[in-house]
Amino acid sequence: RPGTARAADKKPAGEPKSKPAGTLKKSASDSCLKRNFVAENAKQAKVTPMRVDPVKMHDRRAAKKKENVSKSYQRGVVPDYLKERVTQWKEEEKQRIANLPDPTVPEGHVVMDNREKEETLSVLAKSREKLLVQLQNMPLRNDTLRLHNTRNELESKLAEIDDAIKIFSRPRVFIKQE
Repeated sequence: RPGTARAADKKPAGEPKSKPAGTLKKSASDSCLKRNFVAENAKQAKVTPMRVDPVKMHDRRAAKKKENVSKSYQRGVVPDYLKERVTQWKEEEKQRIANLPDPTVPEGHVVMDNREKEETLSVLAKSREKLLVQLQNMPLRNDTLRLHNTRNELESKLAEIDDAIKIFSRPRVFIKQE
């Protein structure tokens, strides 16, 4: 109420209250000026563990692995394990080819060994010589039946031996398996 003493004591609402002479009110901006945010952030960064994105971590590991591999890699040199593998493949191929049946050999037959073939030819040649000697020692006249039959036997044996020599003189001789 105007005119009362109490109303005079009161100050209008728009005026600021007076403060004691020695104290100033600290505003929010004043307290911010005194804090060292850089130092606080540095301390906080040392204490807090660093979070790493898993994708970036994988990329780092892959890059490190690639770097290690590239140090040991020698450009233009074939590794030893590949050389060994190639020789192994060649050996396996040779064995496979060796174990394949020969398409030129008839079924149920085997190719005769050259050493055996030469031995057989030498035996046949010796027996042929013996038969020729016996045939030459026979008389020219065939008066008797016995002489006639003997001469025919010798000539037929000689023809068989000549056929056998002809067979064993071929480059490949096949023997029937039993």
